[in-house]
Amino acid sequence: MMLNWLKFFPFSIEKDSKNKPAEIHGPYFSKLRKNKWTFGDTNLLFDAPWANPIFSLDGSGSTVDAIKPGRVNILKNDWERVYNNSNAPRDFLDKSLFYENSWYFSGPWFSGMKEFITGRAILASVSKGSRFEKLNLLDPRVFEMALGDFLDHAYGYDRSGKRPHYRGPLNWSILPMSPTVHGIVCDIHQIHNGSRDNPVVTRLVFFPVTTSQFIRVSFSFGGLDIHDEVRAKPIFALCNSIIDSMRLEVGKSAQAEWDKVKETCPDMTLSDTMGEFKWPLFEEEPNKDPKEKEILQADEPQKIPFKS
Repeated sequence: MMLNWLKFFPFSIEKDSKNKPAEIHGPYFSKLRKNKWTFGDTNLLFDAPWANPIFSLDGSGSTVDAIKPGRVNILKNDWERVYNNSNAPRDFLDKSLFYENSWYFSGPWFSGMKEFITGRAILASVSKGSRFEKLNLLDPRVFEMALGDFLDHAYGYDRSGKRPHYRGPLNWSILPMSPTVHGIVCDIHQIHNGSRDNPVVTRLVFFPVTTSQFIRVSFSFGGLDIHDEVRAKPIFALCNSIIDSMRLEVGKSAQAEWDKVKETCPDMTLSDTMGEFKWPLFEEEPNKDPKEKEILQADEPQKIPFKS
């Protein structure tokens, strides 16, 4: 163990190497550090390690192109806009990317980067013309409807013929981020380039920050084989540790809006389970009444290995 600092030093001398080592390690600086995002008078606190590059002399290394909000009010800053796939109709959400970071896992003895996690966060704001324009996202029922719309537009319309590119939401669970406002964690499986048994997984976290804005945090893992314990176990352990550390300091304005909802809706709990949505979706013809959302009953275990 004493030599791990050298054994897994983030340096690569194996250009285009395809070997699969018996162990990986990462990030190199594994100590969890305090992070804080500010949304007006509401703050998100979470723990995550520093992200380090993989060095090399031959171009086989990996850089970290991070976006970090620092101490600014994320609600007020001008961030990079994010757009949905062109197959989906307009979703009436303005989406802005305000955070991106990657954590690399190295093979032993300068064999370079073997796996990685990329975390991204976007601010989603209800825009004019949305059916949520006059509703309150701090109402759990409204928030869940907004998440359903978001997932449909982000993933539901991607297809090859009548075959969907994605499955989801899977592994739906409540994230208790504060005594009042909670979040949702779920997975999306990309299946069109592989199969239902060997998907490309993205883990998502959602939580509201104002009556008209919510945050989506995503964790992607490249082409990680979720059945490969050597690689998947440390990857998901880090991902889950970041998610589990998330705590929301709800500001006075958001708390007041939450309290208003509670006066007329005593049950402020989010749904602790959610069936898989029926994808793919097809854009409705003009003037045609939209169909009620179809949710499939899960008829098989959806848990993936090493989730916790």
